[in-house]
Amino acid sequence: MYGLAAKRTQQPTYYSKISFCSDGNEQNENSILKFYNKDCINYGQVIKDKEKQKIIGAHKRKVIGNLPFDQISITNIDGFCSYLRARIGCFVRKTRNFAKRRKQIKNLLHITQTNFDFIEAKNGITSAMLEGLQSKPMTWNDVFNIRLSINI
Repeated sequence: MYGLAAKRTQQPTYYSKISFCSDGNEQNENSILKFYNKDCINYGQVIKDKEKQKIIGAHKRKVIGNLPFDQISITNIDGFCSYLRARIGCFVRKTRNFAKRRKQIKNLLHITQTNFDFIEAKNGITSAMLEGLQSKPMTWNDVFNIRLSINI
Protein backbone atom coordinates (compact mmCIF):
# COMPACT_ATOMS: atom_id res chain seq x y z
CA MET A 1 0.00 0.00 0.00
CA TYR A 2 2.75 2.47 0.88
CA GLY A 3 4.50 1.65 -2.40
CA LEU A 4 1.36 2.52 -4.36
CA ALA A 5 0.92 5.74 -2.41
CA ALA A 6 4.56 6.68 -3.12
CA LYS A 7 4.07 6.05 -6.85
CA ARG A 8 0.80 7.94 -7.08
CA THR A 9 1.68 11.02 -5.06
CA GLN A 10 4.34 13.68 -5.19
CA GLN A 11 7.25 12.83 -2.92
CA PRO A 12 7.12 14.86 0.29
CA THR A 13 9.85 17.28 1.29
CA TYR A 14 11.24 18.45 4.61
CA TYR A 15 8.97 21.53 4.39
CA SER A 16 5.93 19.69 2.99
CA LYS A 17 5.73 16.44 4.95
CA ILE A 18 3.30 13.58 4.47
CA SER A 19 1.54 12.21 7.55
CA PHE A 20 0.56 8.64 8.35
CA CYS A 21 -1.34 7.13 11.27
CA SER A 22 -1.77 3.45 12.02
CA ASP A 23 -2.20 0.93 14.78
CA GLY A 24 0.77 -0.37 16.75
CA ASN A 25 1.91 -2.84 14.07
CA GLU A 26 5.67 -2.37 13.51
CA GLN A 27 5.37 -3.53 9.88
CA ASN A 28 3.83 -0.14 9.07
CA GLU A 29 6.89 1.76 10.28
CA ASN A 30 9.26 -0.48 8.28
CA SER A 31 7.14 -0.13 5.13
CA ILE A 32 6.89 3.65 5.41
CA LEU A 33 10.66 4.00 5.80
CA LYS A 34 11.17 1.78 2.76
CA PHE A 35 9.37 4.26 0.48
CA TYR A 36 9.85 7.66 2.15
CA ASN A 37 12.73 9.69 3.57
CA LYS A 38 12.54 9.79 7.37
CA ASP A 39 12.97 13.59 7.41
CA CYS A 40 9.92 14.06 5.15
CA ILE A 41 7.26 12.19 7.11
CA ASN A 42 5.20 12.39 10.25
CA TYR A 43 4.01 9.07 11.62
CA GLY A 44 1.86 8.43 14.67
CA GLN A 45 0.23 5.37 16.14
CA VAL A 46 -2.97 4.68 18.02
CA ILE A 47 -2.32 1.67 20.24
CA LYS A 48 -5.36 -0.06 21.69
CA ASP A 49 -4.98 -1.22 25.29
CA LYS A 50 -6.51 -4.65 25.82
CA GLU A 51 -7.29 -6.78 28.81
CA LYS A 52 -8.39 -10.38 28.08
CA GLN A 53 -9.09 -9.56 24.41
CA LYS A 54 -11.32 -6.63 25.41
CA ILE A 55 -10.34 -3.07 24.49
CA ILE A 56 -10.19 -0.95 27.63
CA GLY A 57 -8.66 2.17 26.12
CA ALA A 58 -6.16 3.54 23.66
CA HIS A 59 -3.12 5.78 23.70
CA LYS A 60 -1.35 7.77 21.00
CA ARG A 61 2.33 7.77 20.22
CA LYS A 62 4.53 9.91 17.97
CA VAL A 63 6.89 7.58 16.12
CA ILE A 64 8.56 9.73 13.44
CA GLY A 65 8.41 13.50 13.08
CA ASN A 66 6.21 15.76 15.16
CA LEU A 67 2.57 15.04 14.33
CA PRO A 68 0.29 16.81 16.84
CA PHE A 69 -1.51 14.34 19.11
CA ASP A 70 -4.94 15.67 18.08
CA GLN A 71 -4.15 14.66 14.46
CA ILE A 72 -3.18 11.08 15.32
CA SER A 73 -6.32 9.09 14.53
CA ILE A 74 -7.32 5.85 12.85
CA THR A 75 -11.08 6.36 13.23
CA ASN A 76 -11.69 6.44 9.46
CA ILE A 77 -9.69 3.25 8.91
CA ASP A 78 -11.43 1.42 11.77
CA GLY A 79 -14.78 2.64 10.45
CA PHE A 80 -14.10 1.33 6.95
CA CYS A 81 -12.89 -2.02 8.31
CA SER A 82 -16.10 -2.33 10.34
CA TYR A 83 -18.08 -1.43 7.20
CA LEU A 84 -16.31 -4.21 5.28
CA ARG A 85 -16.85 -6.80 8.01
CA ALA A 86 -20.55 -5.92 8.19
CA ARG A 87 -21.09 -6.36 4.45
CA ILE A 88 -18.69 -9.02 3.16
CA GLY A 89 -18.30 -12.42 4.81
CA CYS A 90 -14.67 -12.96 3.76
CA PHE A 91 -13.59 -9.87 5.72
CA VAL A 92 -15.11 -11.07 8.99
CA ARG A 93 -12.57 -12.39 11.44
CA LYS A 94 -12.73 -16.11 12.23
CA THR A 95 -15.33 -16.84 9.58
CA ARG A 96 -16.08 -19.88 7.50
CA ASN A 97 -17.33 -17.69 4.63
CA PHE A 98 -14.34 -16.74 2.57
CA ALA A 99 -13.51 -16.14 -1.06
CA LYS A 100 -11.14 -18.77 -2.32
CA ARG A 101 -9.37 -16.58 -4.84
CA ARG A 102 -7.48 -13.35 -4.27
CA LYS A 103 -8.95 -11.86 -7.44
CA GLN A 104 -12.46 -12.42 -6.06
CA ILE A 105 -11.52 -10.73 -2.77
CA LYS A 106 -10.04 -7.76 -4.68
CA ASN A 107 -13.21 -7.48 -6.80
CA LEU A 108 -15.41 -7.53 -3.69
CA LEU A 109 -13.24 -4.84 -2.12
CA HIS A 110 -13.44 -2.62 -5.25
CA ILE A 111 -17.23 -2.90 -5.41
CA THR A 112 -17.64 -2.20 -1.70
CA GLN A 113 -15.19 0.71 -1.81
CA THR A 114 -17.02 2.26 -4.79
CA ASN A 115 -20.28 2.03 -2.86
CA PHE A 116 -18.67 3.48 0.29
CA ASP A 117 -16.89 6.36 -1.49
CA PHE A 118 -19.29 7.41 -4.24
CA ILE A 119 -22.80 6.08 -3.59
CA GLU A 120 -23.62 5.68 0.09
CA ALA A 121 -24.23 9.14 1.53
CA LYS A 122 -24.42 10.15 5.17
CA ASN A 123 -26.48 13.32 5.61
CA GLY A 124 -26.41 13.68 1.81
CA ILE A 125 -22.60 13.67 1.63
CA THR A 126 -20.37 10.86 0.34
CA SER A 127 -16.70 10.32 1.13
CA ALA A 128 -15.79 11.40 -2.42
CA MET A 129 -17.71 14.65 -1.93
CA LEU A 130 -15.69 15.38 1.22
CA GLU A 131 -12.50 14.90 -0.84
CA GLY A 132 -13.80 17.19 -3.62
CA LEU A 133 -13.96 14.38 -6.20
CA GLN A 134 -17.66 14.77 -6.97
CA SER A 135 -20.45 17.24 -6.32
CA LYS A 136 -23.36 14.85 -5.66
CA PRO A 137 -23.88 11.20 -4.71
CA MET A 138 -23.81 8.72 -7.59
CA THR A 139 -26.03 5.71 -8.27
CA TRP A 140 -24.92 2.30 -9.56
CA ASN A 141 -26.47 3.34 -12.89
CA ASP A 142 -24.09 6.36 -12.95
CA VAL A 143 -21.11 4.10 -12.19
CA PHE A 144 -21.88 1.56 -14.91
CA ASN A 145 -22.79 4.13 -17.55
CA ILE A 146 -19.94 6.60 -17.03
CA ARG A 147 -18.16 7.61 -20.21
CA LEU A 148 -14.45 7.01 -19.97
CA SER A 149 -11.91 8.89 -22.05
CA ILE A 150 -8.73 7.27 -23.24
CA ASN A 151 -5.60 9.42 -23.52
CA ILE A 152 -3.17 8.09 -26.08
